[in-house]
Amino acid sequence: MMEMGILKQIDLTTTTERYFFVQAQRLAGYIWIRSIQNFKPLELTFRISDLRVTQHQAVADRGDIKYEFNDDTNGLVSQLAVWVH
Repeated sequence: MMEMGILKQIDLTTTTERYFFVQAQRLAGYIWIRSIQNFKPLELTFRISDLRVTQHQAVADRGDIKYEFNDDTNGLVSQLAVWVH
């Protein structure tokens, strides 16, 4: 099952923010994320245990980069919460 939503990428050293429209899919123990915008390539995986989910957002950190899922319009944050719990 794939869900779509908006991912905010924050560089913690420069505070630069970038936004991506992404698809997320659960794999065995991981969540695979990829941008569906050809002009903005992004592909990454997170261990499910690295994702922190609250009612309104999901967050993961990787080095100096923070990834936030804040938009639940298409149900992505809700689906991430199901996958994590």
